[in-house]
Formats: sequence, structure tokens, C-alpha cells
Amino acid sequence: MALTKSFEKYGATFANAYHRVSELRYHVSEYITYNMVQQAPDENGDPVPPITEEVWATDRQVFFTLLTYVDQDARDNHSEAAARAEYSFTPDWDATDNVLAQAYAYLKTLDIFADAVDA
Repeated sequence: MALTKSFEKYGATFANAYHRVSELRYHVSEYITYNMVQQAPDENGDPVPPITEEVWATDRQVFFTLLTYVDQDARDNHSEAAARAEYSFTPDWDATDNVLAQAYAYLKTLDIFADAVDA
């Protein structure tokens, strides 16, 4: 899996730049949040103060490194990447696509990769 899209660096444009996810990691954070829950009025119709309710929340985030090569041959020949960038997104754990496929799909939602092509 990879994307191809032109890339500019060193004062040159690489028309067939090859963009590949090289590292993919995810972080799961669980923490308590507090919600204020309104109570029904008492038997006299007087308001009752709200109660605080503890709720466990989970945050899942995927982080990945994207390496950019001048073209696929450079990548296949183990040349040094021309650029490295870090990205993150919230994955859909119920999706049929795996997290790596979701990373590439996420990239294509960004303006910089809007016209990228699957390689």
C-alpha cells in the first residue's frame, strides 16, 4: 500500500513521488468523566439538586509516520526518504478496512493528498 502524488522539495518537483506509511501505532486512553444528571422534582414539586454521575470514557487515536520517496524505484531500492511527516486520526474500529487502510483513506481526506492515487 502506498500513494503516489507529486512532491516538491530541493527546488524540484517529483511528479511520481511515492508516499508510504512506515510506522503505525495506536494509543488507547481510558479516563473518568463526570456528568451532571438532573433529578425530578420532589413530592412537593420543589427542584432537587442534580447529582454527579461518573462515566468511563475511552479515547482511541492512531499515529503514523509517512515517508515520501522521489518515486517507487527509490523506495524499492532502499534509498533515503526525501521527507518524513507525522499524522494522527481517530480510527473506526468497526470498519471493514483495517487500520492501515484507514490511514491511507485518512490521508486522502487532506487537501495535500486530495488528488493522490493508490499505488
